Amino acid sequence: MVFRPTRRDIDPNTREPTAYALWDRHEWLARGECWLWCGRDDVEVTWIGPVRSSGMHAALYACRACLYELDQRVLETNMRRDVGVLSMERGPARSSV
Repeated sequence: MVFRPTRRDIDPNTREPTAYALWDRHEWLARGECWLWCGRDDVEVTWIGPVRSSGMHAALYACRACLYELDQRVLETNMRRDVGVLSMERGPARSSV
């Protein structure tokens, strides 16, 4: 996996990570198990929230690579939703015939 910061994590003028860069928004544990795509153990992880499955709860942890992938998917989903909202607000296309 290649780490590429999101657009909002890079200052457009300096091209440096902003104070709100993805990695700085989390507290990282030196060792843990990534519960997302890679499933690696003994890797640096951060808590990203609770998870509920079959009526049970657990803490969900992710490594940097998987958190990056998750962040990109969330960003893309929100961008698609925003485009859908904009097209609905414009109303149906009018025919010039």
